[in-house]
Order: sequence, then C-alpha cells, then structure tokens
Amino acid sequence: MDIYRVTAQSPAWQRIAYDYVRMDAFVVGQGIPVEMEYNGDGSGEDLNAVILVDDHKPVAGLRIAYPEPGIGKIERVCVVRERQRGGLGHIIIEEAEKWIVEKGVHHVVISAQDRASGFYERVGYVVNPDADPNKYSHRRPRPKEEAPEFKGPRPNLGFKCVLMEKDL
Repeated sequence: MDIYRVTAQSPAWQRIAYDYVRMDAFVVGQGIPVEMEYNGDGSGEDLNAVILVDDHKPVAGLRIAYPEPGIGKIERVCVVRERQRGGLGHIIIEEAEKWIVEKGVHHVVISAQDRASGFYERVGYVVNPDADPNKYSHRRPRPKEEAPEFKGPRPNLGFKCVLMEKDL
C-alpha cells in the first residue's frame, strides 16, 4: 500500500484519486447529493490531502485544514465502500496526524458524523458535546452565482455532526 500527501502542486492523478474515494464513500455510498458534498470546497490552492493507494487503486482519503493558528482539522475522511471496516481509516488518520505535527501543530479537531464517533474514539479522539461542530469551519459558502444549485428538498441524511478533539 502506498501513502501520498497531496497538495495543489501534486500530480493531477493524486487529486483525482482523492475525489474518486470521496465520491464513492459519500455521494454513492451515503447518498449525499454531489452538489452538497462539494459546495464550499474553494479553489483547492490550499489543498492538503492524504490518499492511500492499494494495487494501483485509490482506497482511502482525507484532507487537512488549518482553520486557526495551532489547530489542525481533519476533514472528509473516506474509504471506498468495498474496503470499509478493514483498518484503512486508522492508517490514514495516523499519516494525517504525522503531517500535522510536522507543521508544528498539536491540537486536532474533526467534525464527524455522530455514527462515526466510535471509530474516532478508538484512535484517541474525544467528543466535545458542548461544542458546535462548525466551530472550526473554514469552508465558506460560495456566492450564490458560483454555488452549484441543489434542487429539491434537503435530504435527511440520517446523521448529525459532533466535534471530536485530540492533543498530539
């Protein structure tokens, strides 16, 4: 298995590999409308992502943001559907944490789906039940003329978000 740290300067195939895993896990696997999944992503110039590639196939990914000084935020953790529950999430979180520490940051947050909180607890994160999961959101909705239009009623996706935290 190969691990890649992906930035805006990385080869296009690495950025596309991350989007593939994200599309498979969230849009196809969880039924999140594509317009909702990618709304607010921005230009990608500050992209920091990690991908796992096994046998030349992308199998897991996540991205990292730095919404405030001293805070690393792991986002959009995803594993392709046929490889979920196989330990890849642990591997990719560990690599993200290494990269965050290399940047001199030692506090990490994750706005996680409540149904995934057990996974994050197993890798050392603690739920902060009193915190707004959007507290460290750096994603800004695009102006209406730039945002993709989501047509129809907002779906009930069956989860809420919680803020998870860990000191490294």
